[in-house]
Amino acid sequence: MWQKISEIGKKIVGAGLVEANFGNISVRSGSGNSFLITKTKTALDEIQRNGVIEMPIFCGEDDTYVDAETLKEMEKTASSETPIHRRIYAETSAKAILHAHCPYAVVMSILESEAGGASIVPIDSEGKLFLKEIPIIAGGIGSDELAKNAADALKNAKGVIVLGHGTIAAGETLEEAYHITAQLEHSAKIKYLYAAAKNTYR
Repeated sequence: MWQKISEIGKKIVGAGLVEANFGNISVRSGSGNSFLITKTKTALDEIQRNGVIEMPIFCGEDDTYVDAETLKEMEKTASSETPIHRRIYAETSAKAILHAHCPYAVVMSILESEAGGASIVPIDSEGKLFLKEIPIIAGGIGSDELAKNAADALKNAKGVIVLGHGTIAAGETLEEAYHITAQLEHSAKIKYLYAAAKNTYR
């Protein structure tokens, strides 16, 4: 499975959806009780077998996948956004998650938020059809707040934008998560360019 994660990593960096050292990718395991996620500081276009780590989804008192101390050490190695991925897997049916720092999505999340908006409504035909509305959520990197907001939003949306940070897309496959990420950025880009052009051609 790490090979597929590596393939998607190269695609998102090549498409300009993320800088190599920013963002993270994960996929739910076949058992459904754990997930593979990229390690912290891993360049997404250079992922090898040792660039991913398997983490448990459920970490309550009854969890027997790893003990608390081992888990704590594992979390130092895993992506800092591991808590967000874990909560999304725990509360949704997602099988793959992709977090990217898409530039137009980041800019539009700030502009919409400053204008009092809580979401971005696409104006391009594909965005209207596939995304309909893109929630803008808040929360610090790896925080419980972000984990809760992301999981809640992704119960009804294909993708979200973390305010001033980047996109989170959840899909049935890594390919679907990639396509959702690309569509999120495309819709944000079209809306930004339209607004800039409209202001110029008034």
